[in-house]
Amino acid sequence: MAVTLPPRPKTKPTEAEIEAMIGKGGDVPKLVKSPENDVDPETIRHVSARLNEGIIRQIDALRSRRPRKIGSPKMGISLRDWVVEAVLEKLQRDSAEE
Repeated sequence: MAVTLPPRPKTKPTEAEIEAMIGKGGDVPKLVKSPENDVDPETIRHVSARLNEGIIRQIDALRSRRPRKIGSPKMGISLRDWVVEAVLEKLQRDSAEE
């Protein structure tokens, strides 16, 4: 079993040490680049969304109409892919209106 010494009690700095710290000054803040300009628009970001059960059921009904692989019990498109597709369609519609 390792045995260590107790921590040393911290001493309060003297007025001279405080004045020396203040007199030393600090650096000028660096300019921060705008994050919108530096980010590649193709970078993938994760987003969480909460959808109620009724919306999920409606999406599942639409997903079940998609063609699926022969003999596969899975739906033709995943929930995630369906949501991404829906968002892209919405973006395309809204940008066409402008």
